[in-house]
Amino acid sequence: MAYIAVVAATPLIGDLLLSWLSDRILGRKRTYLITMSLYGVGSLIIVLDLLLVPKGLAQMITFLFGYGLSMFGVEGEVPIGLALLAELSPVKHREKVLILSPNFENIGAAAAAALAYAVYSYRNSYVLDALAVAAMAIVGLAAAIVLRLLMPESVRWLMAHGRTREAEGEAERVGRELEQVQVVSESPRVGLGGRFTVLTLWSLANYLTWGLMAFVLADYYFTGSALYLVMFFANLGASAAAMTALFVNRLDSRDFTVLSFALALLSFVPVLAYVLLGLKSAPLFYGLTFANLFFITFTWWVRTIHEPLLFPTQRRAFLIGSVRAIAMSAYTASTYLTASFPEWAFVVYGMAFQGLGLAGAVWWRLRGYDVRMRGLESLSASVRVPRPATTGVR
Repeated sequence: MAYIAVVAATPLIGDLLLSWLSDRILGRKRTYLITMSLYGVGSLIIVLDLLLVPKGLAQMITFLFGYGLSMFGVEGEVPIGLALLAELSPVKHREKVLILSPNFENIGAAAAAALAYAVYSYRNSYVLDALAVAAMAIVGLAAAIVLRLLMPESVRWLMAHGRTREAEGEAERVGRELEQVQVVSESPRVGLGGRFTVLTLWSLANYLTWGLMAFVLADYYFTGSALYLVMFFANLGASAAAMTALFVNRLDSRDFTVLSFALALLSFVPVLAYVLLGLKSAPLFYGLTFANLFFITFTWWVRTIHEPLLFPTQRRAFLIGSVRAIAMSAYTASTYLTASFPEWAFVVYGMAFQGLGLAGAVWWRLRGYDVRMRGLESLSASVRVPRPATTGVR
């Protein structure tokens, strides 16, 4: 029961509580530093636990505490980070920033899987795996904290809370000229409830299918260090998708959304054939995993682009966190409800959820609006606002 509470509840609480505090009290930068500190302290506790605490109940409790603290910070960071990036990024580069910045998670996960594979293959020890990955996390943490200390607070968040003088100070501290580009104002044709609903559909489709290849189907075919190799190819595929990020702005964001979910759905077709034909080729499974995560990553981009752009500044982080909380809860329930599924049922399950995401994408194509080169305030407005066709800079 304690294990379930830590694994399922702490990420959920971190996601909702930290995002709420960011919107209401702490702002983006301070909360962003808190999340990294929690992650760092949790990782350090895990390392010390594995090194110093004897095996037994005490070690398990200490490990769960460190893991829970880390996940509390990690999941709380996601909505805050997206909100900060959307509020700080120049509109010309906004979508690329929202894609490429979170992609470092995939690169880090690929590196961690490669390291775990190498260490396990050498020593055949899960404890050494955990130590190696945790140590790498702590090293990366130091650099991340320094970079975040140098970041400005969100001027938009400060303005939304009436802290005009601080906002002017932050803008002056940044001290850069904004690029002169035409920014189109948008009059939202979908209310906040409709936006929340379609974002939830996309989140469910992405969240419940992301780990199917590496963390579910792989268990039917691989054991030991080979599982780390599957994780490596999965995260390598997700990381490689970033090579296409430069072309995202060339497509209407609604068309990109439909294309992303369609490709993700189709990527499960060869996986279904692999399962139904009873194939046992490890290289082919690695290739299918790479391709599946490559295309599912496009649907992840749909989320990271639209979630922070379609919610108002005053509630941006918490609403992003709320969308994700629904998907996280569904994932936890799904873990138990699908425990007895055979391989083919998991593939059909993945296709069904990607189909759900595709249905939401088609609805958004018909009712929604393109978010490229649009002012953030107009995109996230709760009601239609009469504005001129264009404004000056962002």
